[in-house]
Amino acid sequence: MNCYALCYHRVLPVVLKDLGTIDAYHHARSILHSLADFRSQLDMLQEHCEIVDAAGFVRARAGEVPVKPAVLLTFDDGYADFASVIMPELLARGLPCVLFPTKAPVTTSFVPPRDQVYAILAADYRSRRRISEEERQSWISGSNKARMLEVGPSEQAALIDGLAACAGVDFPLIGPAHMTETQIKQLPSSVYLGAHGLFHHEFGSLSDGALRGELREILGWIAHIRPTQDKGVWLAYPNGKSDREVRPGAVTKAVAEAKVDYAFKACFRHEPSKSSRLEIPRMFSKDGVDYLRPIWDKNL
Repeated sequence: MNCYALCYHRVLPVVLKDLGTIDAYHHARSILHSLADFRSQLDMLQEHCEIVDAAGFVRARAGEVPVKPAVLLTFDDGYADFASVIMPELLARGLPCVLFPTKAPVTTSFVPPRDQVYAILAADYRSRRRISEEERQSWISGSNKARMLEVGPSEQAALIDGLAACAGVDFPLIGPAHMTETQIKQLPSSVYLGAHGLFHHEFGSLSDGALRGELREILGWIAHIRPTQDKGVWLAYPNGKSDREVRPGAVTKAVAEAKVDYAFKACFRHEPSKSSRLEIPRMFSKDGVDYLRPIWDKNL
């Protein structure tokens, strides 16, 4: 089998690099691309690969060998630009994809923890700049970022409260808009829907009971929105991580008990999706097209 999954998040016509905007932090974390860059990547993928839908992905996992490397396009979180920028581009090309929306930001005004941090950093940069450049980088990709991903929801909230107090930023915070539930319900059948967490807390940070409850809620939500999907129950792990070393097997066991058919983790290099159906690798997208070449060029 030769099938690969790519993980995208956001695309905008113009990407601002002003650190007084959340977009700049999304771009720094490679979860925001310009439309021109996204188009270039799609051009290359269409030339060298077969972009498959959910059914094609299932067939590839069952052993069907495509003429060209098969690629599954996936998009996380359900930001508003999925509807306004990404979908028009995919529809114009006749391309399918998978969307993994996070429930709370779609159905309420909840701002995911990552975006709360970036909103504080952006507000600080626009005003007093109490946060040093070293500390700012630590929240983007350093020790504070790592700590945010390791701790549970209550500890995570305390870290965010501490950062806001340091910067003198008041709540509530405003993050990038997400799609509405109505918009998601109106997406065409070329978009397969999967779950991606309730508040975007890493599953390994939740207690067994909390995780089971969250899985029931988010999987039930997707089933309610798209009851006619027939290629199984799909899920993408928030933050891209499944099991933790301190609790081996706890997350994947709960996911299996929730009757998930395909669950996707994240990786930073291309890996064919031939692994366990509950730990299927997806590669995080990057700027440019060079990172895509190993999919079809085996000399790299």
